[in-house]
Amino acid sequence: MICWRVLRERPVTTPDGRVDWDALRAQFRLEPGWANLALFYLASHPRAVREAVDHLSAQVDANPLVVPAGLALPDGPTGWPRVRQALAACLGGRAEEIAMTASTSIGLGVVYNGVVTRPGQEFLLTELDHNSHRTAARLAAEKHGNTVRLASWFADSATATAQGIAASVGEAIRPNTRVVGITWVQSSTGLRMPVRAVADVVRRANEGRSPADRCLLVVDGVHGLAAVDEDAAGLGADVVIAGTHKWLFGPRGTGLIWVAPDTLDQLRPTFVSFIGSGGTAALSPGGFLAFEHAFALPVAVALHEQLGRARVAARVTQLSTRVKQGLWLCSRDPAADVHQFRQRASDSQIRTARCCFPQRE
Repeated sequence: MICWRVLRERPVTTPDGRVDWDALRAQFRLEPGWANLALFYLASHPRAVREAVDHLSAQVDANPLVVPAGLALPDGPTGWPRVRQALAACLGGRAEEIAMTASTSIGLGVVYNGVVTRPGQEFLLTELDHNSHRTAARLAAEKHGNTVRLASWFADSATATAQGIAASVGEAIRPNTRVVGITWVQSSTGLRMPVRAVADVVRRANEGRSPADRCLLVVDGVHGLAAVDEDAAGLGADVVIAGTHKWLFGPRGTGLIWVAPDTLDQLRPTFVSFIGSGGTAALSPGGFLAFEHAFALPVAVALHEQLGRARVAARVTQLSTRVKQGLWLCSRDPAADVHQFRQRASDSQIRTARCCFPQRE
């Protein structure tokens, strides 16, 4: 029997730099009788994040006016500048390129409502993008005289290829396409979109276009951030939106928008911002929020840095493969939809560790 109390006292990395995965698992107060396979939905707080939130919460409760004056974690002051700097290191970007939100859904709303458009321009997505993504685009289009067109990048995710997906995107772009919205890792299929290849296609489509007609590549990155070993800011997208309370194990109610420097003038704020009146920070929705959660984000980033992004991605893949193999072996009809339980795609560039399979009546 596993002694979780003992494991909780062990550091998550060994003296020689290896990750102690059992010790990491013990940091989460998950029900011990359950195998929770869906922490990508909403992460349980690891001990380091819980303690940081409690530490900050005690300061706010003792004196709420300490929020504008400055909260502190045990290792030093924290606030929006430190949060954005920590996330910049995680994304491979710069702090001034980041706006803060409470979730991916809110970030998508901020971006689609903020894109400067003309009546008649369109947002191009697919049915496989999350409902939050499609709805954000639809609501913004209805307000500004735009349209949403749903295309298809592949016939079957199990046989899709990066080259084929990129070609489909290129064929679907029209002169009035203002935004191509894609999902880094699709919730419905587990497929990882070849963002760099799509970015190249969008870049070619923009040749000769005026700034007002430029096609922007907007990426819902929530299931890629901290799960895929790549810098989100280096994918070639114009905008990446992601919640940080999933794979990053960040405090609940936290998220970000990364905007490429040459794209910022294409977006307008939707809300008043409490972070800054200019630059990307101005896109951050203002108002009072759970500051003890938001300002504890650097602790979650530090935990992932300690584990190592490549090792985390490899571990996620290892566990997901075990699940897929087990599901396949346990299937009552092993001959049916075998690819659903093994790998969603034959192209290594678009395979992910996310396990998806169809529900049957």
